[in-house]
Amino acid sequence: MEELEWFVSILENEFDVKVEMNQISYEGNELYLDEIDESLIPREMFEDLPESLLFETMLIEDQQGTEWLGIIALHPETYEWCLQMILKDGVPVLRRLVDKENLQ
Repeated sequence: MEELEWFVSILENEFDVKVEMNQISYEGNELYLDEIDESLIPREMFEDLPESLLFETMLIEDQQGTEWLGIIALHPETYEWCLQMILKDGVPVLRRLVDKENLQ
């Protein structure tokens, strides 16, 4: 699963956290933008997003007890990645829109 590979790679390369893919819990949900708390995704990031998004969420607790949550928001019709996020103990430490021109 591409999302799990992204999560493992980001944790290892940007946060120096080593994880095993089989230890990650994950699930998917569809949410409308008006259901999303602004502290998670600021309104200014909504400008080019569709009315709803599919969220693939991945969760792991590291050896120090830190909870890491990875989120990939996908377009509900094309399944293209729209947004990537990492939360560390509930606090966003990475949040970026995906440049659709560089998707492959």
